[in-house]
Amino acid sequence: MRKTFLFLFIIINQVTSIGQTVNYTASTNIIANPERGLQKYSITDANYSTTVGANNLSVATLNSWKNSTDKVTIVYRYFMLDAFMNSNINSTFLNNIQTDFNNIRNAGLKVIIRFAYSNLQGIQAQQPTKAQILTHISQLSSLLNSNKDVIFSHQAGFIGTWGEWYYTNSTEFGTDGVISAIQWANRKEIVDAMLANTPMEVPIQVRYVKIKQTMYGTTQLTQTTAYQNTPNARIGFYNDAFLNSYGDMGTYSSNECTNPVGTPEYNYLSNETKYLPMTGETNGLNTCDSGFRTTSGNAIYEMGLTNWTTLNRDYHPVFWNLVTATHYDQILKNLGYRFILNSSTVTTNSANFDLHLAITNVGFARPFKQRDVYLIMKNTATNSITTYLLNTDIRTWEDSVSITQNINPGISGTFQLYLWMPDKNSLLSSNSDYSIQFANVGTWESITGYNNLLQTINLSSLGIEDFSVTNKLSIYPNPSSDFMNIRTNSYEKEEIQIYNSIGQLIKTSTFVNNDKIDVSKFISGIYFIRSKNNPSFSCKFIKL
Repeated sequence: MRKTFLFLFIIINQVTSIGQTVNYTASTNIIANPERGLQKYSITDANYSTTVGANNLSVATLNSWKNSTDKVTIVYRYFMLDAFMNSNINSTFLNNIQTDFNNIRNAGLKVIIRFAYSNLQGIQAQQPTKAQILTHISQLSSLLNSNKDVIFSHQAGFIGTWGEWYYTNSTEFGTDGVISAIQWANRKEIVDAMLANTPMEVPIQVRYVKIKQTMYGTTQLTQTTAYQNTPNARIGFYNDAFLNSYGDMGTYSSNECTNPVGTPEYNYLSNETKYLPMTGETNGLNTCDSGFRTTSGNAIYEMGLTNWTTLNRDYHPVFWNLVTATHYDQILKNLGYRFILNSSTVTTNSANFDLHLAITNVGFARPFKQRDVYLIMKNTATNSITTYLLNTDIRTWEDSVSITQNINPGISGTFQLYLWMPDKNSLLSSNSDYSIQFANVGTWESITGYNNLLQTINLSSLGIEDFSVTNKLSIYPNPSSDFMNIRTNSYEKEEIQIYNSIGQLIKTSTFVNNDKIDVSKFISGIYFIRSKNNPSFSCKFIKL
């Protein structure tokens, strides 16, 4: 094993030393990447509102989904509020929601949430009064904001059976597609309240195209107007009858047996979901065309047209039983984004270098949430880490992507290069489960969440002043589990400050050359170290 690794390492260095261009091999594996892929379904029961810990999602269950062949990273969670038709949500229910969020975070997953009052169509009320719903939304505000890091999206439920806005039996909201202007205004109040009480980082999703168009107009998003804190830029879609009939049971206004592909509503949704999540589930066999539209080949075709990010694995069994093995793999691989590194080229010029990356997105969609893309420079002698922010936005990565940037880090030495795309939220940034993995062979580091570019570069020719600043301190080993050694170019006392991933100062220490610092009691994760005497010096280390 050691001999094989050494041989591979020599080959890589030979490649990079000759042309400084590395070509990568695409992986055929199904990859568990965040905010995309198959979702698992779950729903709360009656005990959820009365008993602490009742019907909570366990970490063990979540991990079993995550480690399955489906590589699940998203949970769908139905919160049934039927116990609160005429009252506020009680503390037991709210605490159980928080427990679910905690367990989802501990398992390294994210969650789609929807609140509803009934899962039975009938003459009974499908939801409480508008005033009561608005109170419930206000009650949920604190929870949603405190847990925005793990919330994938917040679906517009609250109205109708299953929260799908159709069967309502309500004079306030209308029913069965018969909705007055006043009733539309009441419905809009619910969505407006959701927008106001849900953090802007979390998109809202509505069930039908007509909902968004009626409430907020038909003007389509562009790259300029997307990703803003406006209703149009925050409201995406979920389709819970994908492929069921040509109209997808009201998703589109077209007749049930009229193919919606190419219609204005279909094209509108296709455009909006370039910038917003498209999720949902199938709902049985389409009967309009002897089942053609429900076939897995057509499903893949339409998923590509409408930029599907995630699909319910548990529903509908009729559809999943029709999916061929080949198409099943395609669905698992291509839901959402799938980034492939094609090549990287590094051209050094003494103290700086030009980096060129060629990337392809072969998935059905682009990422809809912002992420920073970092170039990681790891000193091969000291293992110290330097992080450099790249000027790119992964939300624009569609088809072929080309990135060229000059890097002038102000340091010298020999460095291994990596790409790192962590979660934007500081609570998750140090957790590799939430970092994006490229679909390539031999590049992923699961512990750090880095993608190894298999590039080694030498930077030198720094001025004397620069050299004294940037090389005054170095740390090793990195990563470390117990002690971290600090080396300096002088024997004067130095004072360092260590910060955690959310910017909190956790340790200050004075040392002389080659002193050790005990990090054994640190929680596993990413930390930042800087010199108090020389604030320009900073680096990152990983506690295992």
